[in-house]
Amino acid sequence: MKQIRILFIIFLIIVFFTGMYVTYAYRNGNKKEGFAANSSCPNLLVKKGNVLMLYNTNKPIVDGENPIPFFNLDEYIHYLENQRKNGVQCPILYLQQESNTQGQDVYRMRPSPFDQQGGLPTMTTLYKESDLPKEIVKALDASRENEPYNSGNYNGFDSQGLHVGVYTDIDLIHDSTKQNSISDNPMDPNWAGVTYTQQMVDSGKYEENNITRPVLYTPKNGSFNPNLPTIVKPPVDIL
Repeated sequence: MKQIRILFIIFLIIVFFTGMYVTYAYRNGNKKEGFAANSSCPNLLVKKGNVLMLYNTNKPIVDGENPIPFFNLDEYIHYLENQRKNGVQCPILYLQQESNTQGQDVYRMRPSPFDQQGGLPTMTTLYKESDLPKEIVKALDASRENEPYNSGNYNGFDSQGLHVGVYTDIDLIHDSTKQNSISDNPMDPNWAGVTYTQQMVDSGKYEENNITRPVLYTPKNGSFNPNLPTIVKPPVDIL
């Protein structure tokens, strides 16, 4: 027991001096910032019309060298990829030439040429489609209860919003047409157009959904034969 206590004290002493050494070396060592100041590094990107101009404000203006023109965004992306392959990452301020309400040309700061929404993200982060499998919830609908009388009916209107935020079996039926390459449903993003939908209707795909006037009674055609034995009296003509 005494030997274990001595080893534990030695371990604490080693940890203490190691911590002091690391702290002292960090305070007095060379701390390199993420973006070091470099006079050869371009630091200003200006968009004038459809042309991107990359400036190095630490060097004099030279045609074709400073600024470096990019006539489309692909050229600038290719330039960035080459710079990053060489280990060069420069902090660049992006300005875009615009016209204000007075018709004057002004330069406004934007996050980058890839995101020009004035600091706002290009896509909202409030809602994101989950990659996890959705839990299918059976829709509650009183208009389809008391089987077999109400079986096969269409779902009633959810006036109270009971199914908001849940994935029901009705949603599953609606999304089933999105799985194909093309769809005849105009509400799907992969809708093939009016002509394709009309072709599906003409082919009889939705024949069971046709609505016609109900026929309540169809009388049977027959004739009266007086030679056959029957308890029914023959018709009497009233003149």
